[in-house]
Amino acid sequence: MTTIDHLIPFAEAIALAGMKTTKAYDEVKCGRLAVVRNGRRTFVRASELQRYIDALHP
Repeated sequence: MTTIDHLIPFAEAIALAGMKTTKAYDEVKCGRLAVVRNGRRTFVRASELQRYIDALHP
């Protein structure tokens, strides 16, 4: 059985990570946070958000 990796809308994902919009766009531009685009909408995979948060320095 395949598990489904949920897509979180970009604005919701950055709020969950506690980031401001500008910082989030910088992280995407630098390749530290991967996004998925579906037409005009931008999403972050739940697993990618978890990976990003886990990689942050304490």
